Amino acid sequence: MGFQLKSEEPLERGFRRIVKDQIDKALGDLNGPSDEVVHEVRKRFKRVRAVLRLARPGLGRKLYERENARFRDAARPLSEVRDAEALVEAFDALVGSSVDPGPCQSVEAIRRALAARKEDLSRRVFGEGNPLESAASAVAEARRGVKRWKVAGDGRDVLEAGLKRIYRRGSRAFREATASPSDEHLHEWRKRVKDLWHVLELLRSIGPDDLRGRAEEAHQVADLLGDDHDLAVLRLAIADPDAGFGTESEVAPILARLDRRRSEIQAEAISLGRSVYARKPGAFVELAGLSR
Repeated sequence: MGFQLKSEEPLERGFRRIVKDQIDKALGDLNGPSDEVVHEVRKRFKRVRAVLRLARPGLGRKLYERENARFRDAARPLSEVRDAEALVEAFDALVGSSVDPGPCQSVEAIRRALAARKEDLSRRVFGEGNPLESAASAVAEARRGVKRWKVAGDGRDVLEAGLKRIYRRGSRAFREATASPSDEHLHEWRKRVKDLWHVLELLRSIGPDDLRGRAEEAHQVADLLGDDHDLAVLRLAIADPDAGFGTESEVAPILARLDRRRSEIQAEAISLGRSVYARKPGAFVELAGLSR
């Protein structure tokens, strides 16, 4: 069943099975060429961290914090490379969606500079040691320890407490981002709604039929906020007068288009977010079929 819990499976066994499966897939990916594996490996690690957050009430704070830090740290150097690649993709999408993105010469110069920046960062990160090998070593060690994971308490209670905490944190982040849509608040909301999406994926085979739709709704919000985050980082890069992307007048049309696109994305994300976070945490857990 992959990234899903099974209704007939003891919760502890289910968590172990899913985490080992994600680690095994990540280790398989890490044997491939670096440019092709970074994105997939990071997704595997984020899924493991989502499992940890759901299981946290039963795992205990010490084990949760140790393993969460392990997978976070293993992904960090890979994130630098992926983020640089995401800026190129975000720029291409921005230019491709615009009727008049600005002078062609400026657009081409910015595109070349972003691509060069990505290549330079990739050479630096992979030249300072092999982060793929480091990541593989860290998660292989984690896999050996998974068999000793203990999930204390009643399985249903663990799931209820874990989902309620994840939903509550996401609801709080949504309110903060809505009241004050700073880059920091929007990025925090993105992380929290992505947790919710992954956890609803885990629960979809043991919850009500409409849980898949709720997972997809959270997924859509996470994708929108991911696009917004990439544009926020892209804006900082292009607007930096010392970064070599062009003069203020040369980059101004691109920045104006970027700001308009961010406003559109944020409005759509907030509209969907109101649906995702329309309930109190207890009511949402009940909707997910976890309340007794």
